[in-house]
Amino acid sequence: MRLKEIVPGEGTAGESRALWTGRREVIIEGHRGLFSYETRCIRVRCREGLWTVTGEGLFIDHFGPEDLLIRGRVRAVALEGETV
Repeated sequence: MRLKEIVPGEGTAGESRALWTGRREVIIEGHRGLFSYETRCIRVRCREGLWTVTGEGLFIDHFGPEDLLIRGRVRAVALEGETV
């Protein structure tokens, strides 16, 4: 399974990051809560702005105080307009 780590900027302490495994899940660490939640688009607040996860059949499988797990058919993960 392929793992892609997405760290904004230089990846300094206290910043959020996203771990994208395959096309089925994304773990976001260092979040600050949800901005919006739909089955095709989940937007998550973080220190740097908003993480946007788009796809189909998306749902939050785990929501912890420091991390969350999004599952479904993931098409893209973006932070403030920078798609990866």
